[in-house]
Amino acid sequence: MKQGRGELYKHAEFLRENGLPEIPYNFGISIFNDMSLADFDNIRTNFRSDFTTILLVKKGKIIGSLNREEYTMGANSLLLASPSSTKKMISVDKTAVVSVVSFTLDFLVAIGMPPAKMELYDYFTTRYSPHWQLNKEDANTIAEHLNQLAIRSDNLMQKLPFAKELLHHTFFLLLYELASLSTKYQQQKASNISRKESLVISFTNLVQLQFRHQRNLQQYAEQLFVTPKYLTETVKEMTGKNAGEVIDDFVMLEAKLLLDDPKLSISQVAELLHFSDQSFFGKFFKRHTGYSPKEFRAVHQ
Repeated sequence: MKQGRGELYKHAEFLRENGLPEIPYNFGISIFNDMSLADFDNIRTNFRSDFTTILLVKKGKIIGSLNREEYTMGANSLLLASPSSTKKMISVDKTAVVSVVSFTLDFLVAIGMPPAKMELYDYFTTRYSPHWQLNKEDANTIAEHLNQLAIRSDNLMQKLPFAKELLHHTFFLLLYELASLSTKYQQQKASNISRKESLVISFTNLVQLQFRHQRNLQQYAEQLFVTPKYLTETVKEMTGKNAGEVIDDFVMLEAKLLLDDPKLSISQVAELLHFSDQSFFGKFFKRHTGYSPKEFRAVHQ
């Protein structure tokens, strides 16, 4: 794997670099059933991808991190990793066996994922924990869905009739199954999202899209048709952080990811994050971490 990537790790590129087979025509989905991870422990630096991953641990133990939060996964653990999250494999038990499916936004578009069904994708957002510890029965159910996906993928590779359509429908069944299980393994949410909850979700989505070039609270407030005071008070009430801190969190996460890349100079990182100069970026970074960017690199490389 390329070390310390600031850019998105493309799905096809990820498969090629790790010696994994691709479905022809850059289809945007890959399925691997009962994969041994004994020799697949080379994802040792934080990276962000353009694909979503669903990983079921069948045997052994894996330790990884999402957004620099560590997760220990044993048998029947399910991990849901969104494209926006930074990912890292910390350690892999030699006996670890997983089934995994990864897919891109292009794949969701290709299968005709309509807006009315986007709630099926809701449990991949940062509002929820990405790690579910399934019971054996539920783990077997997900394993069977993944097995069916692997079969449909093989059929597509063989160019069997209606293989693509069957793969699409099998994938939707997996999403419905996960949505059903989310009521058991995720914290229950109110069926009707309040105006304040909706505002915070909209704000977070905007920040995720614009934080590299926009850190002005007034600009976000104008896009959401509220005052900066109301926005920051609402975000503070719902998340425990004010709006500026939420923006800074996204910037800091991206800054750390970019600093992981030895090919980028500190001045280039500052430029990519639209800081006026390297000095201002350094002060911002040290205020949040206690380290200068140079010191952070020395500690983490």
